[in-house]
Amino acid sequence: MKRVLLIDDMTTVLEQASLILKDRYELSVCSGADEAAQIVEKERPDIILADMYLEGDGAYRILKMIQGDEKLKDIPVLFTGCDVSVMALSKAFSLGAADFVKKPFTGNIVFKKIEEQLRLAETGFRYGP
Repeated sequence: MKRVLLIDDMTTVLEQASLILKDRYELSVCSGADEAAQIVEKERPDIILADMYLEGDGAYRILKMIQGDEKLKDIPVLFTGCDVSVMALSKAFSLGAADFVKKPFTGNIVFKKIEEQLRLAETGFRYGP
């Protein structure tokens, strides 16, 4: 079973996403970048979904940490958000985010995006700045 790390500071999002993802993936959840960094180092998830508006540019810090570590750099990071501007998406993609998933999550959409990125990662493809 593939490991997914979901990072979001809203409890309702973590709960809702857990209901959708828990039967298909080994799921870890956390609410901040510091906790996420510890989970990434300990569990090495196969994919990360990070709220792009985590406090203190947390999602960008996680993305930078992943890209800067030779053992982790192949982990796709998908940003999530409710309402995102074209400028914010442009920044996310230019920094190496693999994709974007709109919240609230819908099962078939989030599954499709996760599976697509996992398949790409297995081929060795990775996004980068």
